[in-house]
Amino acid sequence: MPRNSSTFIYLAVALGLLCYLTFIDKKIPGTKSREDSATQLFNLNPDDVTSLEIKNVHGLFIFQKNNTHWEIRKPVDTPADGSTVDGVIDQIAFAQPLGIITPDKFTDATLKEWGLIPPAERVVIHTKDKQYELLVGRKVAINDSVYARASGRKSEPVRIIPNSVKEILQKDLSDFRSRSVFDFDLDKVTKVATRVADTATTPGQQCEIDLKDGKWTLQMPLVARASDPDVQALLNKILALRAVDFTSDDASNLSPYGLTSPTATLSISLKADEDMVLQIGGPVPNKPDQVYAQRLKSNSVFTLATSSVDELLRAVPSVRDRHVFPFDPAKVTGLTFAFGTYKGQVRNDHGLWNTVGDAEGSADVGKVTDLLAKLSQLETTPVLKDSAADLKPFGLDKPQGKITLQSTEFKPGPTLSLFIGKDENKLLYVRNSSEPFIYTLPDNALDFLPANNLALRDARTINLQLNQVKSMTITAGPGPTVTLTRSPGGTWSATNVKERMVDSLKADTQASLFCQLQAKAWLGPAQPAYGLAKPVLTISIQTDQPAPAILRIGAPLPDGGHAAQVSGDPSSFEISDGDFGILNASSLQLIPSVLSATNAPSAVAPATNSAPATNAAPANK
Repeated sequence: MPRNSSTFIYLAVALGLLCYLTFIDKKIPGTKSREDSATQLFNLNPDDVTSLEIKNVHGLFIFQKNNTHWEIRKPVDTPADGSTVDGVIDQIAFAQPLGIITPDKFTDATLKEWGLIPPAERVVIHTKDKQYELLVGRKVAINDSVYARASGRKSEPVRIIPNSVKEILQKDLSDFRSRSVFDFDLDKVTKVATRVADTATTPGQQCEIDLKDGKWTLQMPLVARASDPDVQALLNKILALRAVDFTSDDASNLSPYGLTSPTATLSISLKADEDMVLQIGGPVPNKPDQVYAQRLKSNSVFTLATSSVDELLRAVPSVRDRHVFPFDPAKVTGLTFAFGTYKGQVRNDHGLWNTVGDAEGSADVGKVTDLLAKLSQLETTPVLKDSAADLKPFGLDKPQGKITLQSTEFKPGPTLSLFIGKDENKLLYVRNSSEPFIYTLPDNALDFLPANNLALRDARTINLQLNQVKSMTITAGPGPTVTLTRSPGGTWSATNVKERMVDSLKADTQASLFCQLQAKAWLGPAQPAYGLAKPVLTISIQTDQPAPAILRIGAPLPDGGHAAQVSGDPSSFEISDGDFGILNASSLQLIPSVLSATNAPSAVAPATNSAPATNAAPANK
């Protein structure tokens, strides 16, 4: 027979088969109602499911829910991929039938044609109180859907459901099992340990980190602080470890996989639970980027990426805390530092920071907080010595600098010190008083230290409230004094000046600036050049306190500001030219004739100082 004739025969057979299937499918009646079509297969809450059975071409799979985790019980006992199992349940629970065929419209022969006797896939879902069964047949020829029944009973109708249900039920064991090597709660981990066996080229090593009193500590190969963020990152890496492939579920002979004498182990200890142990075997033949592995007490052998294993084994000892000065800035109550030209001391008194010793006064909370934060963040680059019997080579026998903290967190003593050794090869050798380790810092790592106490002083030189002010007395140079009185309602009046009234808005502006006056810069002890012995302007404000607050403003400085000093504070400071102008401006003005006072004292003659006298009254005209 000619070749073309064979082709025509095959086409005719295929066309006939298609027509037959279409004929069978066209015998499917329409839905009983739109309401029936819209209902779900089962009234099922996925959260109530406790177990699941799936039978397909690959065999029988039984799944059991253990707390919140899914496990495969058959054909092997191993963790299941929770998202895949939940996906099966969700597909069935929320599947919307596209049509319903009642039993009077089909026969057993028809069910066989539709692939429902026997079913291609069968799933049984168990909840605490009920069981649900679904039988799935072949695809419908004329659309992307499949035949299905809720049971094999003769009275059970056939439903047309989305093909996605059939597809998710066709998975094999590899699809259903979890590729996660570990599954644990982060907050239950108490220890992580690794052991690497000796090789011909490298010695073995054991590492261990433990959680004690809420803090992670490296216990092996030495005792040292561990970094909590690094430990958390390590635990997340362990949880992210995934099997590449599954090799065997028969643990009777582990020799081919190098697991009788593992090359390395990784163990996780959990609160009130059994340790999880991963054993690493030999390399996979013809796959140098993979190694064999097995969870202890499991029959499954799987492969892991060699790079992932090496990264984890390196990460455990690398969780060592690199901070050279371990403390909580929020708990510090005192700080003293002396290093080169840097020298200062601050103390926290009832929640307020103050400088101690030179330039005593209120400290800037923001500056102190920033300083403590920077000290707590100092990190070694890298650890030089884990211990040193002789400190002289590092200049730590006679340190050139020392930073000491006081804190309630330090045990047993109240202080912790950082000793600063010599500068060598652009590095500083440092050591804290609680550890034997010698660290290194870049030679410029401490450049953020303030020069002295003045650099830590609060810029506010006076701290009063305007509503507490009762009077303000101003003296310009050697000139007369003007006294202004403020009423409870905020109105100002002059008590010793005739034919003048006070602009209360200007007086309030002056008093407000005085009450919260800020230093442009702190200058330190008063110098003769500051002219404070003979001030150009003196302002005194009386409040409810017994003693008034007195501000003396001296000579102008090269940058345009003025030297100044507040009574009771030995440190002088600079005020800006703008602030001086406000304080030196007059708030007095002529009284209109209709309001002239008859018993006011004589006007005070103006001062002859180079700067106009504040509030001094001009001579009568």
